[in-house]
Amino acid sequence: MWARIREVARPIAVYWLYLAMMYGAFCLAILIDEPSLEGLQALVLFGVVTASSVLIGQVMALLRLRDWLVFLYWGLMWTVGFAFGIFAANVSGLLGMLVFIFVFFSPIFALGGLWSLRVNRAIYATWVPLIYATGTAIIMAESKGKVSTWEAGAKWAIWDGFTFSVLGLSIAMLLIFLVTRETHRLHHWRHDPAAPLRGSVKESGAARPRLSLLGWVMLGFLAMGLAVGTAALGPYLWRTEAGDSDGSDNNPGEPQDTGGPPQEPQDGPSEPAPGDQSRQQADSVSEQVQQDMAQRMERSISLLSTLLMLLVLFLTALLVFWRPARRLLLVRHCRRPLWATPATERIEAGWRLVELAAADAGVEPRPNEPAERLYLRARPVLEAISGSPREVHGLLEAARIRDRVAYGLGVRPGEVVLMEQVAAWAYDTVWERLGDKGQLKALYRRL
Repeated sequence: MWARIREVARPIAVYWLYLAMMYGAFCLAILIDEPSLEGLQALVLFGVVTASSVLIGQVMALLRLRDWLVFLYWGLMWTVGFAFGIFAANVSGLLGMLVFIFVFFSPIFALGGLWSLRVNRAIYATWVPLIYATGTAIIMAESKGKVSTWEAGAKWAIWDGFTFSVLGLSIAMLLIFLVTRETHRLHHWRHDPAAPLRGSVKESGAARPRLSLLGWVMLGFLAMGLAVGTAALGPYLWRTEAGDSDGSDNNPGEPQDTGGPPQEPQDGPSEPAPGDQSRQQADSVSEQVQQDMAQRMERSISLLSTLLMLLVLFLTALLVFWRPARRLLLVRHCRRPLWATPATERIEAGWRLVELAAADAGVEPRPNEPAERLYLRARPVLEAISGSPREVHGLLEAARIRDRVAYGLGVRPGEVVLMEQVAAWAYDTVWERLGDKGQLKALYRRL
């Protein structure tokens, strides 16, 4: 993990700097518009939620979690979180609001952190800081009354020094982040064990790809041109909508003020409510509120219990049946493909079945290992398990077929049938001799 963190240290540092700058500009715009203690508390809350969620997403990327695990995190967060939020809202409105904000925004911001370290997802990860940059521009334009100026025809007047600086800085940091992500990916292409661009001569010194001084200058000019172009074209693409009424318009069902003298109230005696009757009404309202709160708490607890039970059952079923079901489905597809597949993929599927048999026997396949080399390592073990060299007859020819297909040399007539027969023979030979304990262990072995 520490080695992976050092490899992506530059993209991580640039992304966090970009996010911190845009969030700081957003906070400054909020405090300029409406400085208040409540606003400051809300900004601190959103800052903590954003930072923790992005950190969770980057940890997921460093752990190389699969996408379905990330989506499972979304489902668990929203299901359990909303259920707890409903319960907390009945107990304390503030606590329920805090839980709701964290539960709603955390999975979304975590996806930005995940994409910031995923291949081909860098541009999508920048939407998290771009949200705060866009919000800064909108808040400053509304607080300074520039929307009416924009509607009057002075489109470019909506920008000022602060908002244009935020725009230019956002574009520059976006480009720098994309450059660091691309240099990191090029570094992996050149130096990883299975890298397609790995050189035959070992390099010395700082071998990481770097952008030259001229490249940084050109990048600065590009950022400036994009900022100016966005500032020039952006105001012509914006739209506005009517806000809330200022009170001049009356509801159709209410009497309108005609501007005349106020009407005199009708004469007549008015009977004041007795004090005892007022206290009885207050006690009745208090009892009704308490009953409503008790009913809401009961419904919330019942809903929370049901959701937690369903969650426990789902996780139990996933833990017990996921790996066996996945293996059985894989074996079924390798034996008889579930959909129409070309001959080359059927050869690969057949050899995948042989790799499963070798792993069950204790010989784990290595990454990018040629099939013939795996055969030479697994042959003594397979012969010891089967008790006769005849049981593994044909594996060498099947391994040569798979290597030839892997190098793109084509499939000859009859090789698909031979591969499927030998693969099924090898798998059944190993599986039948594992015993109950060995088969159970193989079902739960990580593929």
